[in-house]
Amino acid sequence: MRRYGIIAVGYNRLESLKRLLTALNQIDDQGYTILLIISLDFAGMPEIVEMAEKFHWIHGKKEVKLYQEKQGLRKHILQCGDYLEEYSLDAVAVFEDDIVPSPAFFNYMRQAVEYYEDNMQIAGISLYTHLWNVNCERPFVPLISRFDVFFLQFAQSWGQIWMKKQWTDFKLWYQQNSESFFQAEGVPTHVCQWKDSSWLKYHIRYCIERNKYFVYPYEALCTNFTEIGEHNEYSTAFFQVPLQMDEKKQYLFVGLSEAPVIYDSFFENEKIAQNLQISKQELCIDIYGSKVAHEGKRYWLTTKEVGYQILRTYGLKVKPQELNIMLEINGTEIKLYDTETEQKNLKEKYLFYRCYDYYFKLSHCAWKDLLKWLKEKIRDRFV
Repeated sequence: MRRYGIIAVGYNRLESLKRLLTALNQIDDQGYTILLIISLDFAGMPEIVEMAEKFHWIHGKKEVKLYQEKQGLRKHILQCGDYLEEYSLDAVAVFEDDIVPSPAFFNYMRQAVEYYEDNMQIAGISLYTHLWNVNCERPFVPLISRFDVFFLQFAQSWGQIWMKKQWTDFKLWYQQNSESFFQAEGVPTHVCQWKDSSWLKYHIRYCIERNKYFVYPYEALCTNFTEIGEHNEYSTAFFQVPLQMDEKKQYLFVGLSEAPVIYDSFFENEKIAQNLQISKQELCIDIYGSKVAHEGKRYWLTTKEVGYQILRTYGLKVKPQELNIMLEINGTEIKLYDTETEQKNLKEKYLFYRCYDYYFKLSHCAWKDLLKWLKEKIRDRFV
C-alpha cells in the first residue's frame, strides 16, 4: 500500500495554521493512515509551537518539525520535499498556512498519484485551479474537455502534490541550478521578477527546461486566503476559488501524450497549432500578448499589433480565448502573422478597448460605481 503524507507549513500566522489543521482533520481519508508533518520555520513564537504539538491528528501519526533558526521560505519549502525520503513516503500534499483544502482532496490525491506516479513527464499535481493568469493580470479560463484534468507548464505552490520520483528529479536539477536565477527561454518575465525567496520560480523553470507539466483539476481541491504575512503586505479574497466537495467522485485522468488541453507557462493553449495546421515548433501562441516577442518562430498568433504580414484574423468574443480560433470567429482582435515578411499595418482604432472589454466585462459598471464614489468624496470635501 502506498504511503501518503500531508505537510502543513507554518511560520508566524497562528490563526491561519489553526484553520488549516482544523480543515485537514475533516478530510475523508479513504481508509488510509496518513502521516501529518507540521513543519514550522523559526519565528520566535512559542504559542505556534505549543498549538502544533497539542493538535490531535485523527488520521494517523503526527510529526512536528521545528527549525531552531530561520530558514526562509525557499529553503524551508524545499526541505519539506525532502520529507518524502526521510519518512519513506510515496507522495505528499503540501499546504502553506493560508491555504485551506476541500474535505474531498485526499480522494483526488490518491487517484491522481496512482495514475501519474510513474509518469516522468509530470512534475507534480496541483490541488488549486487558477482563474487568473498571473503573468499578465487577466482572467484565465481553461478549455473544457471530457477529462477532469488539464495540463499547465506552471508549477504550483497554493496546494500541490509531490511524488517521490518526480521530486528527486527536480531536486537534482535544483542542486545544479540554484546559485542564481536567470531568464531562460520560455520563462515569463513576471516569474523572473519574483524575489530571491521564491522557490516556485525554480520549479517553473525546471518544468520549462525539462518540458514537464503539472496536472491541474478543473475543479479546485483547495483555495487561497492570501493573508498578511512575510510575503503578503495585505489580505485579499482575489485568489479564492470554488471548491469541489464530492468525496466519492471517480476521476477521469489522461496522459500528456493523449491530452486534448495543454497550456504553456504563459497560459496559452499549445493545441491551437493543430487548428491552424502549423507545427508547434513554428508557431508562437501569444493571444494574451504577454510574450516579449515571437520566440524566433515564423508564425505569431497574437493580439499585439506588429509590422509583419497578416495571414488570418479572428475575433475575441467567445471564451476561453482559444475557442475563437477553433470556431473561426470573425473579427480582427487576434492576428496570425508571418514574421518572415515585414509589412506596415494600420493601427486599429479602439483595439485596446475591445480587448479590455473582452477580459473585464464588469468594467463598465465598476467605472460607474467608482466615478459615483469619487463625486461624492469631492462633494463632501468642498460642501
